[in-house]
Amino acid sequence: MSDARPTDRRPVILVVEDEPDERYLAAELLEEKGFEVIEAETAERALDILRQRGDGIDVVFSDVRTPGTIGGFELARIIGVTWPRIRMLLTSGDAGDQPSDLRVTATFMPKPWRAPEILTWLEEAAGLRHPPEG
Repeated sequence: MSDARPTDRRPVILVVEDEPDERYLAAELLEEKGFEVIEAETAERALDILRQRGDGIDVVFSDVRTPGTIGGFELARIIGVTWPRIRMLLTSGDAGDQPSDLRVTATFMPKPWRAPEILTWLEEAAGLRHPPEG
């Protein structure tokens, strides 16, 4: 099975954020840019969604701190083992949340994030644009 995303469908992003306003803002921004968005308020819910629809999800965009027993860093580790083709973007507003052992396909971006930076990263991760050559 190919890792290539069929060109006739919108890229799918799973947004994991426990704050409803932040989750809504991220989802609206992404939908306006043509992404299909699935929302989850916890990492546990995100894993349930991934178990059901993992083959159709391109990127996970998650807060580091979510309620429950699993946080964003652990979610990234689980995704790296179970769904290694899915790219992951983690974000946090807490200065203490610094990634120490993120897998190669996970990226950390501190809050407050800027929409253009997030969109550029997500578009590249979903295969909609190529990263700049450097």
